[in-house]
Amino acid sequence: MAGGVFFDPDSAVRIANAVRKVEIGDRSERPLTFDTVSPQQQRKVFRIATFTGAWSVNSSKTVTFKFQTSTPNTANAINLFFPVVGTAAGNRDCAIAKDGTAWYLIDVRFYTATAVFVGATQSQTVISAASTNSLTVMTAGSTSRITYAGAGATQTFLTAVAASLNTSNCTITVSTTNATVAIAGSTQTATIISNASTQTVTVMSSVATQSIAVLTSTYTAAFLRLEA
Repeated sequence: MAGGVFFDPDSAVRIANAVRKVEIGDRSERPLTFDTVSPQQQRKVFRIATFTGAWSVNSSKTVTFKFQTSTPNTANAINLFFPVVGTAAGNRDCAIAKDGTAWYLIDVRFYTATAVFVGATQSQTVISAASTNSLTVMTAGSTSRITYAGAGATQTFLTAVAASLNTSNCTITVSTTNATVAIAGSTQTATIISNASTQTVTVMSSVATQSIAVLTSTYTAAFLRLEA
């Protein structure tokens, strides 16, 4: 048989205070309710998955959840952001997220690569009035060709005239000064960059002066890429 329950004066006061609060309270208030959490509300909206092959923008692909072994363990996701080429073999990791009832690709694995970038340039005169200048060019192992005007015919023209008077016999002697220039003929092609070495090109003009921007320094830096 269970033992009796005893109340001391303090217990009686606490019970009386609780009853009094309920009696003078707002009876129009709704009672407390507790909603049932459905399995749909417990589903994840972010998943790590794997995929294979290329994945172009605005296309769908079936991905496999990486850490789920029970079925169904696949989903159909849409790529809205960046094209992924299919050069890498095998399964590749990706992240997908759910909006409503549809899954969307939000990230894929990135790789790093290095490249040589231009550090600084400067202006260099390559065609100067009535003189020759040399331009040094650089290659990375390939061969490039340049087309230029070949030698053609020559033309003689008058540059000066002088006259003198002989007072003894009243005769005038006229003398001339001539110059010969070469006229450009057909175009020719020459190899100026080859074998991963520097080459020098000599250019000439008697008309005007021209300048180009040439590379003075480079630097190597790493950058992110999706796939090579």
